[in-house]
Amino acid sequence: MARRLLIGRAGSPGAAVGRLLWVEALGPGQAADGDSQPRDARAEADRLRAAMAAAADELGALARETAGRAGEEIGAIFEAQALFARDPGILDPALAAVSAGASAVEAIDRVAAEQADLLAGVDDAYFRERAADLRDVGRRVADLLTGRTRPDLHRRDGQTAILAADDLDPSLVAAIRPELVGGIALVGGAPSGHAAIVARALGIPLVLGIGASLARELDECAALLDGDGGRLVVEPAEDDLASLPASAGAGVSGVPSANRHGIHVEANVGSIAEAELAARLGADGIGLVRTELLFLGRTVAPGLVEQRAVYRRIADAMGDRPVTFRTLDVGGDKPAGFEPTGAEANPALGVRGLRLGLRREVLFDTQIQAILEASPARPARILLPMVSSLEELRAARIAIERVADRARADGAAVSSEVRIGVMVEVPALALVADMIAPEVDFFSIGTNDLIQYTLAADRTNPELAELATPFQPAIIRLIGATCRAAAAHGRPVAVCGEAAADPDVVGLLVGLGVGELSVAPRAIASVQAALSGLELGAARDAATAAEAAPTVAAVRAIAAGVRSVTPMETRIAG
Repeated sequence: MARRLLIGRAGSPGAAVGRLLWVEALGPGQAADGDSQPRDARAEADRLRAAMAAAADELGALARETAGRAGEEIGAIFEAQALFARDPGILDPALAAVSAGASAVEAIDRVAAEQADLLAGVDDAYFRERAADLRDVGRRVADLLTGRTRPDLHRRDGQTAILAADDLDPSLVAAIRPELVGGIALVGGAPSGHAAIVARALGIPLVLGIGASLARELDECAALLDGDGGRLVVEPAEDDLASLPASAGAGVSGVPSANRHGIHVEANVGSIAEAELAARLGADGIGLVRTELLFLGRTVAPGLVEQRAVYRRIADAMGDRPVTFRTLDVGGDKPAGFEPTGAEANPALGVRGLRLGLRREVLFDTQIQAILEASPARPARILLPMVSSLEELRAARIAIERVADRARADGAAVSSEVRIGVMVEVPALALVADMIAPEVDFFSIGTNDLIQYTLAADRTNPELAELATPFQPAIIRLIGATCRAAAAHGRPVAVCGEAAADPDVVGLLVGLGVGELSVAPRAIASVQAALSGLELGAARDAATAAEAAPTVAAVRAIAAGVRSVTPMETRIAG
């Protein structure tokens, strides 16, 4: 095929080269194929209830995962979808349709379509997006009922894919594996649509509104996608490739911008694309690689070769800047399809994080070996999640040493220097930080889980949202105690939870002794701005006062006093 230039609109910045992969959109009627015969009404009603409950659970997990990767605002899109899946206003009419003789699939297709059409008819962008969300939920429920798998979102030959489609549900965009997908090209779509919003938040280049010239016949063609210019070049020439924007979507030099307090501003990433974005946006390093995002949504765990290749590319993206890999953090609100687990009465307090790793030796050892072999010429930084005792830390250290020795004996090149850190997510670890510090190289505080476990408040429960704040006096004290214990042994402390990106909190964290802030790539600039005007003495005084404050309101007032003398004017959603 000859070169073709397709013009659309910029949807998400960045550029990519790959092969087009056409993603077929299945409408509600197609979802019902093969399941149109009426069945026993009671059985169909039970199936429908179960499928909607399962869809709500899936969407809740997707909301939490996406919030971790791209920020709470993006996670809220899927929280809203989860509410749709639980809404009696949708379930009840669907059950009525089942009672009238429809199958469960026909019922959810019909009700989702009817109610989405009503919302789409409202002359308001907000309601139009709710209509798209409702259709997305309806398709997910129908998929669960029919057993139909969602479309492939990566090329089976492993080449970088440029996804092409009429449009994509936002939940499909959120499920994209950026290490295998370079970008997205859409026939339709809108810059304000949730698919575009999710793509931008995840750093996935997107061109939308291309029109009918983007068609199924272009499947498998080589392509260059320019999300900044809003263009897709099919079968690009060498001149096209030479003109590929070197810094598309970055807008900065990529040089880490020092601040006068020596605080490192690093990035939380979950993919190669996010690591490359972090490098372009000037991150001082990567404080947290969420390796679980390579594992989720799969029926078989990634093997040594695949993990090693991904980790190597993430490390290479940062050059000589440090990269910290957190070991597999699944379980609880992040179930892995490949890892069969028994029912747990309270998964958040169950076998998750390091607890799972220590119980699944092959899974843990394979990941450790991949990290050690990814960049043997540089130190390996390994962060252990959900650590609650010194015994767990020591068991993990023994396992890491065993894997390193075995790999060397097999002739593999591994990092000669291994630095081990622990996540401070469980209050028990903060309380014994003085005993942990001599046996670790660094601490990383996960404020989201630390708040949840300290306040005994499920962070996914909207009824308890007022408790989920880092201004809780107990949280301030736990962070302060951890920082003092670490400082006594010369160990650095990072914060990689959502609080690290909040300009209202940054001053208190620095005053308490935090030396590294790890945030979503898009939040790096705002955190640097917050630090640039911070008075260190005032921050320390504020932290001392905050540790003595009795209420959330009192801590907030102290933090506001620190912010009032700093130019922390712009918050960039991460």
